[in-house]
Amino acid sequence: MRFSLPFLIIGCLLSANHAYSQGCSDAGFCTIGSMKLQETDSIQVKRQKLSLLLGNGVGDENVYVFSPGIQYDNNLSPHWAVQARLTTNYANGNLGKAAGLGDVFLTGIYTPVNNSKWKLSFLFGTKLPLNSGDVRAENKPLPMQYQSSLGTIDVISGITITNTKWLFATAIQQPVSGINRNTFLPDYWQTPEADNYPPTNGFNRKGDILLRVAYTISTPEKWKLIVGLLSIYHLGQDTYVDGNISNNPIKIVGSQGLTLNGTVATWYKINTRFTVGLSGGTPLIVRDIRPDGLTRKIVVTPELILHF
Repeated sequence: MRFSLPFLIIGCLLSANHAYSQGCSDAGFCTIGSMKLQETDSIQVKRQKLSLLLGNGVGDENVYVFSPGIQYDNNLSPHWAVQARLTTNYANGNLGKAAGLGDVFLTGIYTPVNNSKWKLSFLFGTKLPLNSGDVRAENKPLPMQYQSSLGTIDVISGITITNTKWLFATAIQQPVSGINRNTFLPDYWQTPEADNYPPTNGFNRKGDILLRVAYTISTPEKWKLIVGLLSIYHLGQDTYVDGNISNNPIKIVGSQGLTLNGTVATWYKINTRFTVGLSGGTPLIVRDIRPDGLTRKIVVTPELILHF
């Protein structure tokens, strides 16, 4: 069992390569604070931890996305915890290459006194963009699939209920700063490749609601394995502006709706200070179009954790 677990996880993730539909749709809130699938309490022997996240994904038009990030957690007390995350992004596809800083996530988690087997936690936070969502290649505007940030300030709130086996979580992420500064229209490029990307000039993205359920499978000694379902409902139709047609917002039909993903994650405790992890996801139910560029056919994220 000790040696079969890594191969089980890798097999699940590789099988996701055959899912050529739109999955994930995550603007960041499914992997912060108590929303994220967590390593076991028994290995959280220190109050603070520093994590290196190495996200890899394949999006629309086979754009490869590498999203490294660094995260700091501090359990201030039995009731309060804080988290800060800095993200970056590199994208490589048929319209070029782009790299840049992503977002800063600041999160607080409150856990009230609870003597039952179930633990209730409340999360609140914000996402602060480090660019306006208009990274370019050769001075040409790139679609959102290549952007390192959505370019909006978001507020996030959520509730998580857990016991030793189950996790149930719900959250909302709502942009509050409005339109980003992306200026991509396929006509700018005048190439057939660009026509396959949705227009996002003056892009205005709606919010999302998350619902997650996960189950911990008992594993021997230092291993932990979690499987689950992650649903994200996009609350409205996103819009863009095409000045050649009208300066009024144009709805992107099919951008509202549900995405459902299968998820799996595992961690291995090296010792009391170091843990390594691997998580992944693939789509099961999709919506028609996602102009925000968060489409992923597969997501795989190695994680290195230092407890101190």
